Amino acid sequence: MLNRAICGILLGCSLLSAGPNDWERIEVEPKGRIDAIADFGDGVIVLGTRLPNPSNVYRSDDLGATWSLVKNVGDDDYITCVASGEGGVGYILTGGKVHVWKTEDDGLTWRDLGRVNDADSGTNFAEAYGMVVTPAGTVLIADTDADGGRITRSEDGGKTWQVSAPISPRAVYRLQLVGDGIIANGWAGHIYKSTDDGRTWWDCGKLMDSFLYAIDYLGDDEVLIGTESGHIFRSDDNGETWVNQGYVGDSADDFVSLGGGRAIFTTYRDSKRMHYTADSGRTWSDWGDVATGAEGDWFDHVITATDGDETVVVGGTNKGFVLRQVVP
Repeated sequence: MLNRAICGILLGCSLLSAGPNDWERIEVEPKGRIDAIADFGDGVIVLGTRLPNPSNVYRSDDLGATWSLVKNVGDDDYITCVASGEGGVGYILTGGKVHVWKTEDDGLTWRDLGRVNDADSGTNFAEAYGMVVTPAGTVLIADTDADGGRITRSEDGGKTWQVSAPISPRAVYRLQLVGDGIIANGWAGHIYKSTDDGRTWWDCGKLMDSFLYAIDYLGDDEVLIGTESGHIFRSDDNGETWVNQGYVGDSADDFVSLGGGRAIFTTYRDSKRMHYTADSGRTWSDWGDVATGAEGDWFDHVITATDGDETVVVGGTNKGFVLRQVVP
């Protein structure tokens, strides 16, 4: 834990000194949108594309420097999530049909688990954009049904699924592991939390009358959430209480924690910019446009990944690029 904390502090300092435009640009999916990315450990990163259909899965085993196409998931759906667990296990989720694939070899091969979106089984989702694998290996999927957001969970690696009653009056959008449980954010402006592996949930309150989009755990019980209206909220108690840090800029898309209270915040609607904090989201500086050279591009999802002594920040963009920075 100490080594990770030191690495995070060095990462944040190095990025700040390198500058917001010192990114390596890699075109992965021409004219496509990279809407999902996950770190599998030991240099392996897996990403999924949303457009154009058919949606594809790409894999890197060198911290995002090079990519190989490993899977095509069909011509009539789109990948919204990639989630990794332990021991090479991971999952792909598609948004419209709520279709799930599973890997047990760090993303080299994928097995079709079928559709969770099955009216006969009571899991008739509208769409799905949130999925996590908990430390216990449980898979959780969030439902964006406007009539009531639910959580569907599997304790047996996706063989069977149990659907909850609606935990929100509107859609549940993303899921985030935090220090003592899981947080779900929704389109009704509310935060929901579970501390029993996703079995039960309670409402932590309404932040504001705006969709809640971006979310990330910074460590040390600190969590950031960004809204459609461009506001950022922060919590220092694993999401149970929140402070409005004010308007930062345009609709939130994603956060990536760099450790030591440092993070990048990306926006997607009008300004499509990056913002940087070194104090756990209390203050922010504008890092400018996403440096792909493609007009109207933005960071869709961004992660950090470490292999040995090498750490990278790597993210996919709306125009099919991967941007990465290697940090000594």
